[in-house]
Amino acid sequence: MNRYLKQELKKAFTLSLPDPQEKTRFLKSLPQSPISMRQFVLTQIAYLRKWVLVLSVLFLLPVLWGGRHMDADTLWALSALIPFLALLAVTESTRSAVYGMQEFELSTRFSLKSVMLARMSVLGLLDAFVLCCLIPFYAAGIKLSLLQTGLYLLVPYLLTVDSSLWLTRRYHGREAFYGCFCAAVVVSMASCAIRLLANFIYQFSYVQWWLLFAVFLLVKTGQEIRRTVTQTESYV
Repeated sequence: MNRYLKQELKKAFTLSLPDPQEKTRFLKSLPQSPISMRQFVLTQIAYLRKWVLVLSVLFLLPVLWGGRHMDADTLWALSALIPFLALLAVTESTRSAVYGMQEFELSTRFSLKSVMLARMSVLGLLDAFVLCCLIPFYAAGIKLSLLQTGLYLLVPYLLTVDSSLWLTRRYHGREAFYGCFCAAVVVSMASCAIRLLANFIYQFSYVQWWLLFAVFLLVKTGQEIRRTVTQTESYV
């Protein structure tokens, strides 16, 4: 190649490429259209896989069928399935960690921390909506209080979320997904086993213990969410 042409190409690339040490300043100097929080959340909803949202909403099918005509066994069956609702939320909101895509997410316009928080919020609100629809229908159908029914559904959900987030922080790739799936299966099987072997703990006299355990799991889950989101700041 012509020496003059080589020199000119070298000058052109030297002028056009920023110094890596000035990456932050360079990116801030680029014109970016402003985006509101609502637009940002809607953008993240578009990235959520549709089949995950559909499967989460399918948990409402028993309500459409008629919760008032269900017996107690239906509640225990749903309690055993609730961990898989939590599994969908955790694996989808931490998908970048599960599939080893942290570096790709870090190269985007928005921070991985913001993206993860947005997706967790959307999926958490969806699951909260599903649970809020299920609890009153089942409570009316099996003649239990709203508190009891809510605790019997919320405890396995929170236990799965807490253990799954812990696993996603320690494992990556397919190992994280398999770990979360195993956690959901274990919680589901434990719900069935407790129903068969220790049915007495579902009596009203044990409600205070269920409530204490639910509060403990709620606090623990909040800590796991904070640790999971904070961990994204350590990625380079």
